[in-house]
Amino acid sequence: MAWIFTYNELMWDFPYSYQMRKKALLEEHHRSFNYLMTDRWGTPSTPSPGLGFETSGDCRGYAYLVPEEEEDDVLENLEKIHGEHFLLKESSIIVDNQSSEEAFFFLSNRSHPDYIGKLVPQEIVKIAQQGAGPCGTGTDWLIYLYEKFLEIGISDLATDAVMSALRWHGIGGDAGHAHGT
Repeated sequence: MAWIFTYNELMWDFPYSYQMRKKALLEEHHRSFNYLMTDRWGTPSTPSPGLGFETSGDCRGYAYLVPEEEEDDVLENLEKIHGEHFLLKESSIIVDNQSSEEAFFFLSNRSHPDYIGKLVPQEIVKIAQQGAGPCGTGTDWLIYLYEKFLEIGISDLATDAVMSALRWHGIGGDAGHAHGT
């Protein structure tokens, strides 16, 4: 059996069978809008800010325990979904504030051409305002993420800071109108 730590939309939309889903903490990593998303909420000509994963800090997310007989297939499929934007890694996580377990996760690939590094929230908002894809605009994406994090009870500094910047620009208001994927 393998634990898979999720920090992005996989927290609420994990498409594989699992034996257990638990809140988890991965130390020394954090979410960051650090790459240009050119699918779903963006295109190559109108990219949106993508939510990636960096080293340093701590991150709360969800861990899924995948059955041993499905572990290889799930990891292979997740690698396809994450593409070359992310690298498969393994580290210890703390599950339910109790036990330490080894888990797989995906770290942003700093050598990918779409990697943009750490930007301030105002720069992320500018990218989002120009982004659009088949699922909606870049600002729709940021609002959607913010609302989903609230819904599942996970506080995220990157998303909160970007939402504050959106509101400063008069976008998002009470964030009550996000679009689904």
